[in-house]
Amino acid sequence: MFSCTGRLVAATAFRPMLTASSSAAVTSSVRGYRSPQSDAFYNEDHKAMQTTLRKIIDNDINPYVDKWEEEGIYPAKEVFKKLGDAGLLGVNRPVEFGGLGLDLKFNVAMNEELGNIWCGSIPMSVAVQTDMATPALATFGSDKLRKEFLEPSIKGDYVSCLGVSEPGGGSDVAAIKTTAERRGDDLIINGQKMWITNAFQADWVCLLVNTSKEQSAHQNKSLVCVPMNTPGITLAKKIDKLGMRSSDTAVIYFEDVRVPAANIIGK
Repeated sequence: MFSCTGRLVAATAFRPMLTASSSAAVTSSVRGYRSPQSDAFYNEDHKAMQTTLRKIIDNDINPYVDKWEEEGIYPAKEVFKKLGDAGLLGVNRPVEFGGLGLDLKFNVAMNEELGNIWCGSIPMSVAVQTDMATPALATFGSDKLRKEFLEPSIKGDYVSCLGVSEPGGGSDVAAIKTTAERRGDDLIINGQKMWITNAFQADWVCLLVNTSKEQSAHQNKSLVCVPMNTPGITLAKKIDKLGMRSSDTAVIYFEDVRVPAANIIGK
């Protein structure tokens, strides 16, 4: 068990690398960056979590960053599995679905530590999973959806992506055109998404769609969990970027993609 001030947190927290004394390593000269306010802001539990993450960064990420950036992709499934095994992909997610159930401050500490990766693309890729694709699912998803998509994402068994932006609807999210038409117990999805980080390695996409023709553009949208191996999904192009190269970015087409209507997050 990993003991936090005032309470006990689930079991597998920061397994197996974390020890109560390991937070002392945070002050090591090996560390690339350390916020001058960290001693006042973070307690020993926060620092211990950062030390665990820093070991993964130093051993399994930074030695390969230049190679991955040159190749334009990194092994997200391998990296996510290492982070998941250490309990770092569900820091403030529900304990019953494999998360640690900690507060936002731990999430801040983790994201600050990710800044010690020697490129911006991998922290961005991780943040897509922890802070973009899964928060709504964790808060509003049914238990069935959370078991099917959230739990394996927290464990690092799944990579996820967020399908919002489109050629004509990126910063103007209300302008998206992708639709999900209800047919019986299913949704039939048609449309296109663009600039989707993690798409080529993702197991599922948290997809924003229009689910009603009657409601206004600001009231007719739903998030849907869609497995990326569903028939009708085409990864059309791997976008070659000037920077953030090792996080793969795709154009995705959806043509009569059928998923259960129960895959809608919330109501």
